[in-house]
Amino acid sequence: MPIPPRPFDLTLAREAFANAAELHAEATRRGTPNLTPADLERMHAINATYAAAIEDGRVADAIEADDAFHQILVDVADDPDIRVTAELLGPRLREMDTWVFTRQALGGRPSSHPAILEALADRDGERAAELVAASFRDAGEALAVAVERRGR
Repeated sequence: MPIPPRPFDLTLAREAFANAAELHAEATRRGTPNLTPADLERMHAINATYAAAIEDGRVADAIEADDAFHQILVDVADDPDIRVTAELLGPRLREMDTWVFTRQALGGRPSSHPAILEALADRDGERAAELVAASFRDAGEALAVAVERRGR
């Protein structure tokens, strides 16, 4: 049985995921025109790794694959401010990610990666950015709601 995360400030949790949503959406918008076929192939391979990790309940591996998936978009955005901000924000999300990905491994939340990949293949950066942002915001909100419920 997964170990529940330590208590943390729900306002900060929501804020961290909201900030990540905006940051990664902007990376997606800027990066989409720069994506090469090789980048998309890597993202598909990483998504397969991610899906297998979720299916097998390997939460740490799922987190690592999800980070790698989104890192490609950060890299191709080619913006040092986005890169540095993502590096600084990442550790704030790690502890919370354990809960989010455990929930996903237990079947609570479908992956947004396939729809993101479809939008990227269509070169629809705005749609991909919306999906990326929604994924981060939804994860933060689901976490906050669950922790609030648990505290009652």
